Amino acid sequence: MTIPFKQGRELITAMGEIDHAEAKHVVQKYPLDPRRKNTDTMLKSSSPYKLFDNIIGYNDVKKLFNLSLISEKPVHVLLVGPPASAKTLFMLECMKLQRAYFTLGSHSTKSGMIDYLFANRPRYLIVDEIEHMPIKDQTALLSLMESGMITETKFQKTRNTQLKTWVFATSNGTDRMLIPLLSRFVVLHFKQYKYIDFCKVAVHLLNLEGVAEEISVSIADAVWNKLKSKDIRDCVKIGHLVKNKEEIDWLVETLKNYRK
Repeated sequence: MTIPFKQGRELITAMGEIDHAEAKHVVQKYPLDPRRKNTDTMLKSSSPYKLFDNIIGYNDVKKLFNLSLISEKPVHVLLVGPPASAKTLFMLECMKLQRAYFTLGSHSTKSGMIDYLFANRPRYLIVDEIEHMPIKDQTALLSLMESGMITETKFQKTRNTQLKTWVFATSNGTDRMLIPLLSRFVVLHFKQYKYIDFCKVAVHLLNLEGVAEEISVSIADAVWNKLKSKDIRDCVKIGHLVKNKEEIDWLVETLKNYRK
């Protein structure tokens, strides 16, 4: 299942539109019952804070994640899009859930991941840059998502177990992913930021880093228009180094001089 998501006005809305009140509404719409044990797990883990509140916009995606989290059966979600489009932020927020395990696709190995699954039985498996996961590891992940079964044969001994695990993942593209694995996900395609969206997100993140509003706005504008970058991470890096507009101009010019 593939669903394109447009940012548009949705991205420039204020943060926190999906708060405890809306989450409560979602739970009321899908009332708790003895079979919805996963709902109880989510609510226990998110009580000290509001999941996804650190992410600007994407309120429709937030609601979809909430629906996945209260689903009786695992619903796996894959976020596809360019770098710095909030994909990883969603994964980091999911790490706040109880029994969550985070891994980078490029750092995972079949034996390592399987050993962890057997030993810790995570409720949520979170994979960043899943397209870099080797094919043999994707095959192991496919089995988990398809049937919940994990099987390993080593030294002529076989072990297996049954898990109930939600898989949330990100990817810059899907060309390197197994088609059967891709088909197990609800796939959401994120768009590249527009200028107004970029500034909104950059200022919000820089404010969280303790950077003043006026400086944050100048950094976002300089990164987009002078550095010709659409990477929010560049704003954060510059925000850690400068204290006024003159320093912003100097640093951006320096970075431009040493770019390829």
